[in-house]
Parts: sequence; structure tokens; C-alpha cells
Amino acid sequence: MGKIYLQMYSFMDGTMNDTCENLRLAAAMGYDGVELFGGNFAVPAEEMKRQLETYGLEAVSMHAQTGQIREMIPYAKALGMKFMGIGMEVMKNEKDVYSFADTLNELGEECAAHGITLTYHNHTQEFNSCNGKRIIDVLVRDTDPSYVSFELDAGWCAAAGADPMFLVKQYSGRFKLIHVKESSRVIGPQPPMDFSSFDKDADGNPVLPEAVKKSMEESRAINCPAGQGLVDWKLLKETADQNGCEAYIVERETTYAGTRAECLKADIDYYRTVI
Repeated sequence: MGKIYLQMYSFMDGTMNDTCENLRLAAAMGYDGVELFGGNFAVPAEEMKRQLETYGLEAVSMHAQTGQIREMIPYAKALGMKFMGIGMEVMKNEKDVYSFADTLNELGEECAAHGITLTYHNHTQEFNSCNGKRIIDVLVRDTDPSYVSFELDAGWCAAAGADPMFLVKQYSGRFKLIHVKESSRVIGPQPPMDFSSFDKDADGNPVLPEAVKKSMEESRAINCPAGQGLVDWKLLKETADQNGCEAYIVERETTYAGTRAECLKADIDYYRTVI
């Protein structure tokens, strides 16, 4: 039975904002480690390391914005992370895609100099077409495998209408991490969402157009209970293990019943049977 990690963003339902308490909960649920995200970075590295050791958790990776990667390398090193990831990049056109591939190579080389592998995490937007190819194909093919790997969000991949098992075989060795997420149906590749381009309300929050709200609601609605989605996790685990995957990280973005904590406990109880 392999290790199962938890993306700490999964606690962000608006009621669980204490990073240290969430680490305790993750350990109590039975997760072996965590993937940090921006909401956790307010905890200094020394204190974070102490908390992780207290609860017997491993910090396998983190999600940071593209512009944060360089400054977060010391934080990642202090926690012994093997991976650092970019959770999403807004790519509106072909130029953006190729430019981002160059950025991944540049940042990946800097991470590699510190013994860390840079990864990029997909949503559905990476399965849109770019000059006759899918964006994900361009990013994989135009990045140096010595410096850049990928974190396959299998749930978003399946929701986009792609086959995660085919992808890990097609690009054997490139998907070092897998986000374990459920999607109940195919919604197709969605357009990129650049929240910085929206008007702001009096509190500085983006005012979302109705079309964007509808798209987000649709995305949340398909994040179903563990074992009830499109992905055959046992088969994907076997395939991914044979093609270089090193860690499986649960991520939940919605509460389908009860509390978010109850959903996350149900997730690991199920995934322990297949991962």
C-alpha cells in the first residue's frame, strides 16, 4: 500500500483556516503527508517543520504562483520537499503557451540546482487546442524533462474528456505526481479564467460575470464522492506506477455531504483500498 498525501487547499471551505489545526486533522484522518499551498505560507518554515514532525507528516510538494517559485525555494528546501509546483497559469493564446513553456524550463533549472523538481498542475484548460495541438502536449514536449515534470490532475483530465491512463503512458516518466480527484462527468475543456482581469467590488474581490459563475458552479458540481467518478483508480495507479509516478495527492474542492472534514476522511478510507 502506497503513501497518500493531501493537498492542503482541500480544507478551504471557509470554515477551516488554521493551518496547524488542519495538519493535525490530516494526520488524524490517516494521510501520510501533505502538499502545501499559498494559504499555508504564513507559517514560518521552522514552525512548519516542527508541526509536520509533531504529526508525522511529510511535505512532498507545494503549489505556488509562477512569480513565487524563486522566493519559495528556501522554504521548500527547509521542509525537505522533493517537488515544487505551479498550480495554474492563465494562457489565453498560443504566445502565452510557448512563453510559459520557456518559463517552466527557466524556473525548473533553478529548482534543479537545489535538488527540487518543478511540476505543473493541469485543470481542464490545458486540453484546449493550441495551433492544432493540445496545450498539455505543447507544454510536455517543449519542456526539458531534466528540469520540468507534471502533476496530472486526473479528475480534471477526465472532465476535459481525456484519458489519464493514456496520458501517463504517452508521456512516460513526465507525470511524477498525480492529483487524486473525482469528476462525475465530462464537461470538456474550459477557457482560462483570468481573475485579475475582472472588475473589483468595494472589498477588492473580483466581480465574476454570469458565464464565469456558471462555469465554476459546473466544475464544483462534478467533484463527486470517492470512487463514484470517471477514473478507474486501481488501473490508473498500476499504469502510473509503471510510468514513473512517485506520489498520489488527494484534492477536494467541494463538500458533497456533511462537512469537508468528513468528505476528506471518506476519501482516504476509499483510496486506501485502491492506491
